[in-house]
Amino acid sequence: MDMSNSVRGGNHSVLIAAVFLLFLALGTFFRLYGLGDRNLWTDEAWVAVAATQPTPALAWQEGKSTPPLYLLTVWQMAQLAGKSEAVLRFTSVLFGLGALLLFWPLARALLPPGGALAAFALAGVSTRWVYFSKELKQYSADMFFAVLVFFLVERQLRRQGQGGWLLFTLLLALGLGFSHPLIFLLPAAGLVLWWQLPQARRAVFFSFVAVGLIFLSYYWFFFRGQVDPELLVYWQADFPPLTSARDFLVWLAAAWNRYVGYFFLYWSKPFGWLFLITGLVYFTRSSNSRVIWYFLVPILTTLAAALAHRYPFMGQAGGVRLMMFTAPMLFLVAGAGIMAVFAWLWPRQKLLGIALAAVVIMSLQPVQLWQENLRPQMNREEIVPLVRELESQYRPGDLIYVYYFAIDPFKFYHQGLREQVIWGQSCHDNCLPLPPEDLKQVDRLWLIFSHFETLEDVDRFIENLLGEGWTRHLARYETGAALFCYYQNR
Repeated sequence: MDMSNSVRGGNHSVLIAAVFLLFLALGTFFRLYGLGDRNLWTDEAWVAVAATQPTPALAWQEGKSTPPLYLLTVWQMAQLAGKSEAVLRFTSVLFGLGALLLFWPLARALLPPGGALAAFALAGVSTRWVYFSKELKQYSADMFFAVLVFFLVERQLRRQGQGGWLLFTLLLALGLGFSHPLIFLLPAAGLVLWWQLPQARRAVFFSFVAVGLIFLSYYWFFFRGQVDPELLVYWQADFPPLTSARDFLVWLAAAWNRYVGYFFLYWSKPFGWLFLITGLVYFTRSSNSRVIWYFLVPILTTLAAALAHRYPFMGQAGGVRLMMFTAPMLFLVAGAGIMAVFAWLWPRQKLLGIALAAVVIMSLQPVQLWQENLRPQMNREEIVPLVRELESQYRPGDLIYVYYFAIDPFKFYHQGLREQVIWGQSCHDNCLPLPPEDLKQVDRLWLIFSHFETLEDVDRFIENLLGEGWTRHLARYETGAALFCYYQNR
C-alpha cells in the first residue's frame, strides 16, 4: 500500500470537506441574516395581502399568479407565527436552504470534486440565489424543485429504474403546486430517463402520464384563472419577434446576454460567458453529457412558451428572475467550466492560473457581494415610515391617492380607514377620478408612491395627474418610496 498516496488522498478529502462547510456556512448565514430588516416591496406585498386573508379560499382568490401550495404554506405559517416580514419570508428561506443543501449531492454526482466545489461556491454566495431565498415569492421553490427533479432523475439512473417510481411521481406532482416552471423541466427529465433506462420505459411512461394529468388538474382549477392579461401586455418585449430570422436572432442574442449578465452580475459577465461555454464543452466530452439536456431543454421549452405568448423568455427590466429555475444547472455548468479552465492552466502556466483566479475574484467585487447579500438593495422599497407619517398627520377631509404599484404595500401596512382613498388604476393615471364638486371639499391631498424609476418620473406623474391648482406642502423620501402632501389653491 502506498502510504504517501493514502495521506494525500486523505488530505484532499479533508480540504474538500472544509471548503464545502465554509461555503455552506456562508450560504446559510447570508440566507438567514436580516430576514425582516426590509419592507415588503410591491410583488412581495401582493403575496402578503393574500397570505394574511382569514381563509385559504380568500387567500387563493387574492393570490394572483402565486402557485397554490406555496401560497397555502405561507398562509399557514402566518396563521401559526404571525404576520411579520420574517415569518412571511420564512417559507422561501426553507426552500432556498433546501435547494442549496440538495445541490451539493447533485453536483458531486455529476462533477469531480473540484468542479462540484466551484459550482457549490457559486450557488452559496450568488447574490441572486441568496436574494430570492429570502424574498416573499415562489422563486426559491422554483430552484428547490429544479434541483430536486434532477436529483431524483440521477437517483433513478443509479437504481437502474428498479423501484422508487411512486415516490418520484408524487414529488413531481407536489412540486407542480409550488412551482409553475417545473413543467419546463419535466421534458428534460423524461427524455433522459427514457433514453438511458430502456428497461424501465413502461414505468417512465406511466409516471409522466400521471404527472401530466395532475398538471392538467392544477391548470384547470388554479392556473387558467391566474393568466393576467396585463402581464401578457407587460411581457410583450420578452416574446420572440417572428417578423424575420434576423430580428429573431438579434432578440435571442440580447436575451442570452441579459441572462448571463443577470446571474453572473454585469461586471463579471465576460467570465460568466467563458465558464459557461467551457462547461458546455466539458460536458459534451463527459460521460455525464446529459447535463446539457438538464440545462438546455428547460430553456428551449421556455422559449416555446414565449413563442406561444405564455411565459417571458429571459425578460427585460429584471424579468430574468422568472428564469431562476434554470440557475442550479447554470451554476453546475459554470462550475464545470471553472474546473476545466484551471485544470488546463495549472500544469502549464501556474502563474497565469493564479493571475486569472485573482482577476475573477476581483471581478466578483467581494466587498459589494458581501454587502448585497447581507443588506440587499435590489427591490428595496422602505414605505413603512411614510405610511406611519401619513397616519400620524391624516385628518378628516384629507384625500389619499395611492400610486398603482404602491397599492399592495399600502394595503398591507396601513390598518386605518380607507373611505378617503383613491387607488391608482395604472402607472399612467392622468386625473383624479372625482367630480369637481367633490374635489372642492378636499382640504389636503396625500400621494404615496413606491416602485418607481426616478423621483423625476414621480414629479412628472404628479404634474400630469394634478395639473394646476395644487401647491406642494410636504415631501418625504425613503429608499424606493415617496410621500407628498398638497393643498388646493383657493
